[in-house]
Amino acid sequence: MNRRWTRSLLLLCFLWTSVAIPAARAQEAGPVYVVQDGDTLWGISQTFGITAQALIDANGLNANALISPGMQLVIPGFPGVQGVLTTRALALGETLESAGERYGVPEEALARLNRVVSPERMYVGQEIILPISDQAPLALPESLRHAKPEGETILELAARAGQNPWVLMAKNQAAPRLWAVSREPLAVPAAGHVTSDFLSPIVGATIEPEAGVQGRTLTIALESETAGAPPAGALGDWVLNFEPLADGRFVALQGINAMADPGMYDLRLEILQPDGNDLPIRFSQPVPVRAGKFGREAFRVPEETIDPKNTGPEDAQIAALVSQITTEKMWDGVFEFPSHLVTDKFPSVFGTRRSYNGTAYDRYHTGLDFYGGTGVPIYAPARGRVVFAGPLTVRGNATYIDHGWGVFTGYFHQSEILVQPGQIVEAGEQIGMVGATGRVTGPHLHFEIWVGGVPVDPMEWLHRAFP
Repeated sequence: MNRRWTRSLLLLCFLWTSVAIPAARAQEAGPVYVVQDGDTLWGISQTFGITAQALIDANGLNANALISPGMQLVIPGFPGVQGVLTTRALALGETLESAGERYGVPEEALARLNRVVSPERMYVGQEIILPISDQAPLALPESLRHAKPEGETILELAARAGQNPWVLMAKNQAAPRLWAVSREPLAVPAAGHVTSDFLSPIVGATIEPEAGVQGRTLTIALESETAGAPPAGALGDWVLNFEPLADGRFVALQGINAMADPGMYDLRLEILQPDGNDLPIRFSQPVPVRAGKFGREAFRVPEETIDPKNTGPEDAQIAALVSQITTEKMWDGVFEFPSHLVTDKFPSVFGTRRSYNGTAYDRYHTGLDFYGGTGVPIYAPARGRVVFAGPLTVRGNATYIDHGWGVFTGYFHQSEILVQPGQIVEAGEQIGMVGATGRVTGPHLHFEIWVGGVPVDPMEWLHRAFP
């Protein structure tokens, strides 16, 4: 064996030893971080709020030590915390406290690991660092298991047994959540304190997507184990309307304004207790809203169509119209295109920031425009009830259809309207003809969809089904 091969073998042995020693010590000294591509000792130390020297000392490294992906490093300063550090997104209803209870880590330690200053502001979808060990969560012997009676929540069982509900969840390997499923078997460990974070009688909840986006639709679903009153709720200033589904769920659809400020919006829920208690259970968790991607457009239009004396009253009239809630859901599945002249290009898409006659780009396009000359047919995209059909200054000859649950569609600039208020229309039925009335630069169809009193991108509804 030549000298170069000998040196290479010794180097490999040294590197293997430098990786193996911290990995072995990790089981004794504290939580373990697995080095990722691009990591540095300084960067890792900053992530966990420790010094690089403390990290070096805890792992028996020297100041010039090299680290590589897959190497395991003990993170000092977290006594009593064991396991391999991993990341996971917080679900709707999860808190830092519940995650700590589930994985056997004090909330204070989790807050330090994640550099969290305000645990109560942990938001849906937020990535948190958790120490996962082989010992957590643990199931208790069958002799300690209790069958939860129909209608009883984990909180009620815990109160009856003098237990901590989150410990019950963790010891039974239940999914992290603020609710329990009826009749699921639960292990009752040693007595502990009782928390009050559970949303009885809610047994499941989802929000899709986890983060709202300007101009998009949020779907919030709550599953209840009782046939009680629908939950009440709000997302920021938008009041949520929960409607029942046949499978026991309540669903709220809410549009996010295309010019809403990006940031955190509190999702607030209020659920009546099934025992008739007058005090509802309340819950709040931040939901992030992110910026969309929109272009810019500038137009020259008749002055009367941008005069606040005309636009203000007309906008108020339409806002009052589309804020109504009809409990009957009239649509089914994906909305159809309102025009048969469909290509992969559109004159103007939703959300585009607009300037009229040299004004600032402080308005946006509330719909999707379709090509078409005067007289081209316009079709209803889904079943619904016509709630407005007539001339407007800005929108021209316009029609609005109520599809139920706070979902409306609008059709502007028509040359002829073929329906009248109160009329029920079916998907694919002709309702009008393309024209050039109102604020236009030429004949086209402006098509829009409102959800929860907010215009949303029609492309969402033309390509996917909402509940």
